[in-house]
Amino acid sequence: MEQQGNKDIIEMIENNFGEFVEELKGQRGYSLKDISDKTNLSPSFIFRLIKGYRGCELTTKLNILINGFGLEGWAEEYIKQVLQNKDQLKKITD
Repeated sequence: MEQQGNKDIIEMIENNFGEFVEELKGQRGYSLKDISDKTNLSPSFIFRLIKGYRGCELTTKLNILINGFGLEGWAEEYIKQVLQNKDQLKKITD
C-alpha cells in the first residue's frame, strides 16, 4: 500500500506540482510567506507555481519539498524516479 502511495506522490510531484504544493500548504496551515521564508523563493513565484502559471526545475521542486515542507523522504523517492527515466535525466542535464 505504501508503495502505491509513493507512486501517487511521485506522479503528483511530476505532473501537478502546483496543486501538490497548494494541498500541502493548506494541510499545514502555511502562508505563501511561510513557504517563501523556508525556501528563499518569492511569495509571487510560489503563487504563480500553485496557480499553474509557471513550472519549475527539479532543484526548485526539491527545495520546496525539503526546505519548505521537510519531505526529505519524498524528495529522495522523486529523485530515484526521475533518474530511472532517461528522458527526464536528459532534461535535467540539457
